[in-house]
Amino acid sequence: MIAVAPLLLGALVAAGEPCVVTDDAGRSFTVCFDPGNRLEASAAGRATRSGPAEGGALDLAAAFRWRSDTAGPGGATEWFRDQTLLDGGAQLSGGRVLAAGGLAWRGVFIRHLAEPFILVPGPRPLRLPFPFDIGLAVEAGGVHWARAREGLLELEVVRTTLLLDLGRLGGPLRRLAFGPDLSYGLAVQRGLRPVHQLVPLTAGAVDARAETADGLWVAWLTARAGTALRVPGRWSPFAEGTLSVERVVLALNDRPVSLFAALSGVDGPDGSRLEGLAGLRLALDRRRAPAR
Repeated sequence: MIAVAPLLLGALVAAGEPCVVTDDAGRSFTVCFDPGNRLEASAAGRATRSGPAEGGALDLAAAFRWRSDTAGPGGATEWFRDQTLLDGGAQLSGGRVLAAGGLAWRGVFIRHLAEPFILVPGPRPLRLPFPFDIGLAVEAGGVHWARAREGLLELEVVRTTLLLDLGRLGGPLRRLAFGPDLSYGLAVQRGLRPVHQLVPLTAGAVDARAETADGLWVAWLTARAGTALRVPGRWSPFAEGTLSVERVVLALNDRPVSLFAALSGVDGPDGSRLEGLAGLRLALDRRRAPAR
């Protein structure tokens, strides 16, 4: 049966139904998944190294993701639009919550043209080829709390990144974007004055994402580095980034279950931290399952 499966899938691709397989009993099921449209929940083990200290925790998280790409008259995609709503989670150890956080909303919007260009206006307008698509990433309503930091509450009010995207290179790339970063945040702690943190285009960000056509493999990278102004305080350098890989390993009634692993690091005025994460993610895929 295993040897016959690739031949069966190849025949279905040729027939124009690459995401639906029918078994010998006539029952159909989905073999492709959409990692950008789903409600997902995950559980993972987290290992943390913060300076000389090390620790572990159970990580629980959930998020709702959706896409609303648009196409032009010829069928080609004009806008790549990825959004995430209510992305939150908590870290637990020994029956206690060690940290918790979330993000109210994140959106990445990339304008795609068949032949991007720069126009120089004038009596004789000049049109020059441009190798990038352009876009914008926005985050709003971020919050993070950690018990180890004596109840410090960090708020990311808004963050915007102006993006130049090389995702048009094709293949599994959905985007390979970078650009300057603008953000405002606030740190609140009982008995102390609030600390404002501003990044006025003094940092750069990278946002890259790759997916196979069937959605079985996903990899993404986000990173920021630069300087931030703290008030009261001074200018301080910082760097942070996360690299993640996910693979669908089975499906429960057409709902994908995947293994994922992530490595993230932070370096800044409050110290450095390196974390590794590995676990399972269950997705309620918004792609409609085939009729039975």
